[in-house]
Amino acid sequence: MAVMSVPQTINAAPSSAKLSGIKEIVATSGFWGGSSFAVGTDGTVWSWGSNIYGQFANGIAGPEGWTITPHSITALDHTKQLEIGGAYFVALKEDGTVKAWGDYRDKNAAEAGNGASSKQHKVLLPQLISGMTDVVSITSGLHNTLALKKDGSVLQWSSPEASDTGYTALPAATKVQGLSEVKWIGSSAYQAAIRTNGTLWTWSANPQIENTNAVKKPTPVKDLYHVKSVSMSDRSILALTESGSVWGTIDSNNYNKITMKKMTGLSDIVSVQTKNGFNLVKNKKGEYWGWKAGTLLKGLQKITVVKPISKLTLDLDGFVAVKQDGTVWTWNTQSSTDSKWVFTQPKQIKGLSSPSSFATGENSKYAVLKDGTAVAWGTNMFGQLGISTLDSRPFTVSPILKPVSVIVDGKKIDSAQSAIFLDGSVRVPIREVAESLGYTLSWDGDMTLSKEGKKIIFKESAIKVSYTSLVPAAALAKALGDAAEWNSKLYQLTLQTKR
Repeated sequence: MAVMSVPQTINAAPSSAKLSGIKEIVATSGFWGGSSFAVGTDGTVWSWGSNIYGQFANGIAGPEGWTITPHSITALDHTKQLEIGGAYFVALKEDGTVKAWGDYRDKNAAEAGNGASSKQHKVLLPQLISGMTDVVSITSGLHNTLALKKDGSVLQWSSPEASDTGYTALPAATKVQGLSEVKWIGSSAYQAAIRTNGTLWTWSANPQIENTNAVKKPTPVKDLYHVKSVSMSDRSILALTESGSVWGTIDSNNYNKITMKKMTGLSDIVSVQTKNGFNLVKNKKGEYWGWKAGTLLKGLQKITVVKPISKLTLDLDGFVAVKQDGTVWTWNTQSSTDSKWVFTQPKQIKGLSSPSSFATGENSKYAVLKDGTAVAWGTNMFGQLGISTLDSRPFTVSPILKPVSVIVDGKKIDSAQSAIFLDGSVRVPIREVAESLGYTLSWDGDMTLSKEGKKIIFKESAIKVSYTSLVPAAALAKALGDAAEWNSKLYQLTLQTKR
């Protein structure tokens, strides 16, 4: 730990620290930068980028208040699993309870005009969902959230209808009738559950559907037994049995009917994936085979775009392969016939090696590394990359960074945009620091700090993130005559008033 007395600078601080202990990145695309979260192995939840949908769970939602550095959401500490649904963010806590929050406008009401656009689903602070206790896993789709309980029963929770004022109390979860002894649940355009006896049960995910042909209650898939695992995406369901056979949905253009058939000709399969209109399986030989989702093996072919492949997944809006040397390659489909797919030229994601998982946001992409850190690349208009800068990095992998904690006279300051380490120096939110020291901040060409008749003109340049102005901490400490102390282990800056 280094102690720096004014007028010494804080430029001797170490390079930017990476956010660590990340178990998973959860992201979704959407206007104003989408939503990005990092779930930690210790149950902490970090968020960054846009807050248009209230994803920061801090009582505020809107285009202002976005951040360029991850900040922890204290209200979501001890989170086991986080899901992004069609109308809410949902978190499973380590104690088996479930919280929901978010601010979503009613699209249909907005399009209707006549002031109806004011209708909203508004829960800006996380609320417990009544009835959800002893939950071991959750899954969220477009219409609702499913929760699996310790006793093998399944609960369903649907977001409330939009109102003019939002909600102070959410509706309670209800039990899904006709299901027991369940060990896995899934949700997309449909919902599914695997029972402990190996049968797969499916039903419509839309509780409001009026079509009489829709499967409205859990129904077992005929002749399908000993199900080992299931992958779901949009209207596609792919099931793997203990014997290595594969079943998949066909006629996936029909929202109301769920028809699954055995994919005759596939055997010794060890894993299945479905995403982005494509099915992908791996067999015991380590070969990957793919075909068009919702069909009986239409376009089936062995995937040999790059080799040798260690791991192949349907991620980053296409195919992602990790070769045996750890390099990462991605490509997409260019065109197809009834018998063959044509792929684009594979491109290496330079600077990325042996990632453990991926996530895709709004024109932004993420990868979690084996050491518990994560990287991001893509556009960065609202700080959605979490790299302490607004520079876009469409082809450059950059680490997601840890924020700097600032302690002023023994008290940690709280700001929408955390202090950051940038270009060799710590930059702090000047208004929050000034006010914590008893100063009033005003702008008249220059920044003026006033306290008990004393005025300090601060002329250092500031960078602005949303509505937060960040200034060099060393220069601010010097102007105020305060002592500055940098703790490299805690990644913490302490400012102390000289008395």
